[in-house]
Parts: sequence; C-alpha cells; structure tokens
Amino acid sequence: MEKFTLLFEEFLMKAITMTESMIAKDFSQDVHFENFTSNRERLFLVIDQISKQINWTEVDDEKRTELNRQIDYIKKLDEKLVVKLQEYQAEVKNDIEKTVRQKENIKGYNLSDVK
Repeated sequence: MEKFTLLFEEFLMKAITMTESMIAKDFSQDVHFENFTSNRERLFLVIDQISKQINWTEVDDEKRTELNRQIDYIKKLDEKLVVKLQEYQAEVKNDIEKTVRQKENIKGYNLSDVK
C-alpha cells in the first residue's frame, strides 16, 4: 500500500510542477494550451486511479495531511492559472477590437485619388 501512496505523491508533484510551469509562461509567445490541458487531464485520471487503489485508513494522519496540503496547493495554482488566462483573454479581446476599429478607419480612405 505504501507503494501506491508514494506513487500518488509523485504524480501530485508532477501536477504541481506542470501547473507552475504553465503559470510562469508568457502567453503571448507560442504556448500550446491544448497539449497542456490534455496532458494534465491524463495526469489527473492517473492520480484518480491510483487514489482508488489506496486504502486511506491505513495511511497515517501526517501523510494524509501532507497529501491534502499538496492537493490544496494545486487548487490554488489552478485559481492563479484561471486568473492569468482570463487576463490574457481580455488582452486578446482588446487587440481584436483594436484591429477591427483600425480596419473600419482604413475603409474610409479613398486611395484612388492618390497619385
């Protein structure tokens, strides 16, 4: 049973590392969100399967507390990531609106009179 607990903790750490690295990225650069989300989804499916193999009554309280602390940390990282994604979404939306306004302004020019 200890083997599954260690495996569970290892995969939690991978989830933490993966999320922290995504938060640290500059979204204006080439970021592959679809790879991140699909890999993270698979990771959490594995974590779920491992957790079902653990008899949690046999895990000591200190270890359970530590694992719960890591899970809470992942939740906080998720909140930070969502906020960062929302900020990036607003930035992209503003850029698109600005581009559309510039396009509308250019339509008003009569370029056939230019010699």
